[in-house]
Amino acid sequence: MIWMQDVAYTDYIYWQETNSFINGVASSSQNIELFFDEKVDLDSSLVIYDGKQVDLSQEHTYIDVQKEGVTQLVYILKDVDGYALDQGEKSILLDTTIPDVVVKAKDHNIMDVLPLENKETIHVEILEENIESIEVYLDDEKLDCEGKEFDLDVTNQNHILRILCRDVAGNEVERKIDILPIVFPECELKETLYTKENKMDLKFDGICETPFYLKVYCDENFCYSLDLENLDSITVDFTSNGTYTFVLEHKEYPQIKKALEGSIVYSNIQPIITLQPSSKVSNEDVLVGLNWYVPYIKKAYVDVELDGIKDRHPFNEEICLKAVENKDLFYKIFAYAMDAFGNEVTDMVIVRIDKRAPSTSLYLNNEQVLDKKIIKKSPKFDFLKDDNSANMRVEYYINGVLMDMDLEKVFNRMLKNDVLKVKTYTTDALSNLEIKEYEFVFSPDKKIEMVSKSEQILRSDQVATFERIWSVNEKNELVLEKNTKVLTSKLKPKIHYVRKKNKVQIYSEDQIESCLVNGKKVEISKDVLGHDFVEISLRKSKTTIEVKAKNDTGVTTIKKSEVKKQAIKKTFMYKLWIWIKRFFKL
Repeated sequence: MIWMQDVAYTDYIYWQETNSFINGVASSSQNIELFFDEKVDLDSSLVIYDGKQVDLSQEHTYIDVQKEGVTQLVYILKDVDGYALDQGEKSILLDTTIPDVVVKAKDHNIMDVLPLENKETIHVEILEENIESIEVYLDDEKLDCEGKEFDLDVTNQNHILRILCRDVAGNEVERKIDILPIVFPECELKETLYTKENKMDLKFDGICETPFYLKVYCDENFCYSLDLENLDSITVDFTSNGTYTFVLEHKEYPQIKKALEGSIVYSNIQPIITLQPSSKVSNEDVLVGLNWYVPYIKKAYVDVELDGIKDRHPFNEEICLKAVENKDLFYKIFAYAMDAFGNEVTDMVIVRIDKRAPSTSLYLNNEQVLDKKIIKKSPKFDFLKDDNSANMRVEYYINGVLMDMDLEKVFNRMLKNDVLKVKTYTTDALSNLEIKEYEFVFSPDKKIEMVSKSEQILRSDQVATFERIWSVNEKNELVLEKNTKVLTSKLKPKIHYVRKKNKVQIYSEDQIESCLVNGKKVEISKDVLGHDFVEISLRKSKTTIEVKAKNDTGVTTIKKSEVKKQAIKKTFMYKLWIWIKRFFKL
C-alpha cells in the first residue's frame, strides 16, 4: 500500500488535509493522483517527485510510485500573479510487504503446528519496522504482549495460538499455529541389558499411534532408523559390538525427540585369561602375572592352593609364591572370570618351588663316614647322591692347604699325622646347594723313608727331571713307589708370523703372555691345534706389533715388528669415490 506523510512526520495520512494547497489520493495501482487548490496556478508552479519534474499540464496529474520504501515529493506552488502560496516536501511510503512473524521453540522455527509433549516457552519476533498493532490470542484469550519481541508459555492443554500484526501501510498478517500434543510411548527397557544374541525385541506399553522413528545408536554413533508407527514392539539388529541406545523421533517434526532410558550391550567377544608365572620350577620366590581381556567383567578371582588350603586374590593383585627353606612345595593357581553376558573362562598352572638341598653321603671302604676317621693307606671314597642328576665338586685339603689334584696324588703327598679334609659341593638342577666336610688323619704303620729328585741334561736344549718316592713295606723292605721323568726345554720360545694380504696371524707352541698392537693390548685365542693364536687386521699404513711368549722353563722372549699395509692400486673409480666422500663428508 502507498501512504503519504508530512515532512515533520506525525502519522500517515491519505493526504486530504483541508488546509493544504496540494493533496493526493493513493490508488491500488501504486499511483497517486494530485489535487491542487483553485488558487494554484499550475503553469507557474513546480512539483518534483524522486528527482524528476511532474507534468502539471494534464487534466489529471498522477505520479507513479514504483520504489519500495520512502520517496520525496517537493513542490513550489504559486498563484496567477506569481506570488508563492506554499512550498515544501512530503514523504511517500510504498510498503507492499506484510509483516514477518517468526515463532521459535528451542531454536526450531514453528510453521503451522507446534508439537508439544508437556509445556514449552516459545519466542515470538516481529520482523517489521513500521508496526501499528500486534494482537496475540491463546485459545481465544487475548494476551498482553509488549514490543516486537516477546516470550509465551504454552502447554499441551492449549489448542491454538493466533498472532495478528498490522503495519502503518495497512499490510496485515495472521499467524495461526495449532498446538499438537505429543505422547511418547513407554518402553519396557529401563536399565542396561547384556546380550550375545545379534537381535532383540523392544516392547512398548501400547500401540504407538503417533508417527515416530526409532533411531538406533551404537557407542553414540548413528546406525539406522526403524518405523514405530502403529506398532507395540520392534526387532533391533546388532551389527557390531558395543552399547546400543535408542531415541524416539517424530516423523514430521524431527526436533521432537526423546531418548529411551535403558541401553543394550551386545558382544560376541570371548573373554581371555592367561596365567604367566615367572617360572614353573624354581628354588626362589615366583611372581605370577595375569594377562586378561574380559570386556564387561562381572566376576573374577585367582585362587592359590597350597597343601589343600586356598587363598583368593583379585585380578589386580600381584601374586608372589614364596619359597620355604628345605621344603618342596607345589602351588596350584586357578584363575576364573565371567562377563556380563554369561561367558566363563578359566586357566590353571602348577608351580613347583623346591628349596631342598640335595643329600649326599661319603663311604670309606663301604662304611659311611660320620665322624673324623684315621686312615692308614690310600682310601677308596664312594660318594652317594639322592639325586642322580645333581652335580658334585670335591675339594681336598692337606693341613688346610687346597690341593688342586686328584685323590691319589693328594695321598702321595701326605705324611704321618697330616689332616686330610674332604669338602663336597653338590648342586641340583635348581641350583640348590649342599656343602659337607669330612676329616681324616693319616697314621701309617710305616712312614715314607725317602723322596729323591735329580736332573739329567740330555741335549743342549733339553733337561730331564726325575722324581722318585721310596717307602718301606710291611716286610720292612724298601720299595720304589714312584719314578717320574719330566722333559723340559731350555730354548727360547719361538713366535711365528703368517702374512695373508692385510692380515697377520701370530701363533706359538709356547704360551703367548701378551700381544700389543700400536701399544694396545689385544685378545689371545686358541687355534685348532691348541696353540696360542692372534689375528690382526692391518688398518693403518704402518702397524707396530710386540709379542711376548714364555715356555715351560720360564724362559721368555719378546718379538717386535713393524708391518706395512699393502698398497691399493688407485683406479679412476676408487679416486672418484674418495673425492665424493671428502666432498660430502661421508
